[in-house]
Amino acid sequence: MTHRTNPDGRALPWGRGSHRASAWMSALLLAATTIAQADVVFSALLGGTWRLYRQADPSTQPQPIPAPGITGDQGAPRLSPDGRQVAFEVTGGGVHVCPVEGDRPCRSLAMDQGYAVRPAWHPRTGGLVFAHFTFKADAEQSTLKLADEALESIEPVVEQTGIQDFPDMSPDGGRLAYTSWLTVMPYRGGVSVVQQIWTLDLARGRAGQLLLGNAGDIHPRWSPDGARLAFSSNRTGRYEIWAVGADGSDPRQVTDGAGDKTWPVWSPDGARILFTHVRDGRSGLALVAVAGGEIVPYQPFDQDTHVQLKDADWRSAADLDQH
Repeated sequence: MTHRTNPDGRALPWGRGSHRASAWMSALLLAATTIAQADVVFSALLGGTWRLYRQADPSTQPQPIPAPGITGDQGAPRLSPDGRQVAFEVTGGGVHVCPVEGDRPCRSLAMDQGYAVRPAWHPRTGGLVFAHFTFKADAEQSTLKLADEALESIEPVVEQTGIQDFPDMSPDGGRLAYTSWLTVMPYRGGVSVVQQIWTLDLARGRAGQLLLGNAGDIHPRWSPDGARLAFSSNRTGRYEIWAVGADGSDPRQVTDGAGDKTWPVWSPDGARILFTHVRDGRSGLALVAVAGGEIVPYQPFDQDTHVQLKDADWRSAADLDQH
């Protein structure tokens, strides 16, 4: 009998008659079925550069997303509500929007100063919420802003002291989740940075902290029904995937095991979460069942490949049909 290892470090037996192997294969089949119902985009490290790829069918090889004239590492991709475009950031090069397929030109989000990162689509307007970083008085600051569908008109959404990052719009477009960085400097103590998740009711203009504590909570993502948020937190000593009610109730840990786990995104049915894991300095993608915690690797190029992957996003076929 041979053994393979899943992303959380536990050995998985692989052989005839193994109950655990059968369970793992069943989970892998379910994961493939779930992905077959959606478009998945992610960043892959091929040829020394991170590039965006799309996979609409798990039985086929992922296809690169054309980005003519755009150089640099591409990451943080987000599919548009209709699935025809993808917004993403380029390291040191701002935010861009490209068609998923075809020969239409890409568009760029122009900023007079600073740089834009972490785009997220507004589900109703087709605009982009993003983090705008600037340098003031030798300190880095960021605010959250909203660009219209044409990427021409830009207005502020959230301005708080310090850094605001990782925005995500609720499915109904009524709420915004994001991470706010707080620098704590106690008298005669060491400086620490706390990352807290906040939510903003856009209709009422009210913002509030979702969870209390001194942990690092990052990468909030709304569930398809808007009832829960997935996020990454280091409250157990390393970054694991957690889920919490939209009102901050019932926070619970979803993953457990070696390596940091970040950048969660929900499956179309809300039963699984696709996330980025890092072990031994290498990035990959994996799926976890929200209810049971079973983890299976997502390896779209080949089962035995060593291609590094990160920053996945996906949309269900039903969502795309509605647009």
